[in-house]
Amino acid sequence: MAQTRAALTRRRVLLAAAVELANHGYTGTSLARVASQAGVTLGALTFHFPTKPELAHGVYEDGAASTRAAIDRALGRSQLPLQNVIDITHEVSRLLRADTTVQAASRLSREAACTDYSWHQLWLSDIKRLADKAHARGDLGENCSAGVLCSLVVCMLARLDSPSVYTSGSMCEDLEVLSQLWCLVLGSVAASCSPALLPGGSPR
Repeated sequence: MAQTRAALTRRRVLLAAAVELANHGYTGTSLARVASQAGVTLGALTFHFPTKPELAHGVYEDGAASTRAAIDRALGRSQLPLQNVIDITHEVSRLLRADTTVQAASRLSREAACTDYSWHQLWLSDIKRLADKAHARGDLGENCSAGVLCSLVVCMLARLDSPSVYTSGSMCEDLEVLSQLWCLVLGSVAASCSPALLPGGSPR
């Protein structure tokens, strides 16, 4: 029973810390404020996470695990590398809107609070691999290289990778905009002979 209570306390602390880190960044996050938001004493917080770096690392690990699991699911929805790229952008968009641990992991990586934080590479490495595979298959248009496709994806998702977006608009609106962007660019990105693609993402 005591072990269960400890696990629940640890979870509450991580969730409260994720909100703080996502909204205020590493420097602006206060352990006292995290403890207050989690409904625990500062002593209880430091029992589980003795230092601020350890707390941030715990949040990052949660966000990274959620991201990796979501990307793996997205990769299983299609056999086409270019469709996989589209599906990953939709998955990352959902994560950045709905998962505070992912929002925190992203911000920690952007702020370079620790060299171990590389959240963007969790999905960018797959984008690069899939872009190379699509190019090798002849699925990319003649004016679209693998590098251009990677840059395009980064630009598409850049707006969402910001704290100001977490509380504005809606996820449905973001996904619709993303689908519209893919509709606009697929004529140039995909070769004319490539298989039909779903700009709104594969069925989940």
